[in-house]
Amino acid sequence: MLRTSAPAFAMVLMTVSAALAQTTVSASTTPPAGERFHVDAEALVWWLKDSPAPVPLVSTGVLGQPGTQVLLGGRDVDTGAQPGVRLTVGYRLTDSLGLEASAFYLPTRTTSRRVESSGQSGSQALFIPFFDATFQRENTTNLASPGLFAGRATESLSTRLIGGELNGTVRLLGGAPFQLDLLGGFRYLNLRETYAFTTDSPDVPPRPPDVFRTRDEFEARNEFLGAQVGARARGDWRRWFASGAVKLALGAMRQSVDVEGALVTNDFNGFGAPQTFQGGYFAQPTNIGTHRRTVFAVVPEVGVDVGYRITDAVSVFVGYTFLYANRVARPGEQIDRTINPTQNASFGAPPPPRTLVGPARPGFSFAGSDFWAQGVNVGVAVRF
Repeated sequence: MLRTSAPAFAMVLMTVSAALAQTTVSASTTPPAGERFHVDAEALVWWLKDSPAPVPLVSTGVLGQPGTQVLLGGRDVDTGAQPGVRLTVGYRLTDSLGLEASAFYLPTRTTSRRVESSGQSGSQALFIPFFDATFQRENTTNLASPGLFAGRATESLSTRLIGGELNGTVRLLGGAPFQLDLLGGFRYLNLRETYAFTTDSPDVPPRPPDVFRTRDEFEARNEFLGAQVGARARGDWRRWFASGAVKLALGAMRQSVDVEGALVTNDFNGFGAPQTFQGGYFAQPTNIGTHRRTVFAVVPEVGVDVGYRITDAVSVFVGYTFLYANRVARPGEQIDRTINPTQNASFGAPPPPRTLVGPARPGFSFAGSDFWAQGVNVGVAVRF
């Protein structure tokens, strides 16, 4: 029979009580040791850096002349708040090592501005301003001319942003109430934007009804893939917690710009069935096509969250994220407003076929800038 002295029994009892007390405190501040999986689902509301659109599209006259106003184009385009979602899934291989995958999606959002004139007597004349490569000076072509034809023009920007990352994590500090993880892996980012300029200039009575529509479209795609390192910290106080993460990715940014333009009109066939010709105003045979390049880019991210653990397995949280890329191609910056009008009938010259006479403009040359996305997130986290 095992005999235990009173002092020894008291010491064992005190040890067990202390361990139970520590377990109770830990259960209220940190996840139980048996938890391996975690899933975070978040709703996002982000704002993106305005898209540059420095080219004046519609004016009241020749640029630089007294009284001329720019009515469309010439200023950055703001897409406003963009909703999205983010999903993060993680698995702890051991108490100190883990894997984590995360992806977010901001669906396509389009914003547009429009200007128009009825073409009736006394209405506003509208012009499309450009720098004429044949005369080396500012020039215009008519969009709306009172008593001859009406004019409508629309500027639009569509934006979509997708991102993802895969990281391994190493826990440096894991005790309550503070945790610190290092992470490393890969990051992917995909920014796709389309900048379009469309016009419609139908004749007004008593002139015969006709069709004269143009479309200029510049689509820019930026795909980033790079290696990433970072750190993440979390602090707990009772059922409240706060966390923050800093990440830095270095890699390749693949840029692709598609330039398309077309004129649809029946002015050249006796007002018969509309015909389609290549080239609008700023998208001409000399710059139409697909242009690609790859550049080195840096993509840092900072994020903070504050949350509350409803149960040991379920938490809710709210946070803020700032994401940056130092080199992207925005579509509005790829427009060359120096134009040789001899190659296209959009400028009122004789009908196709046309032969370019003089400089091959507009041309194409990549223009780069930086980009950021920032906003708030609200989510729920489940650990099991």
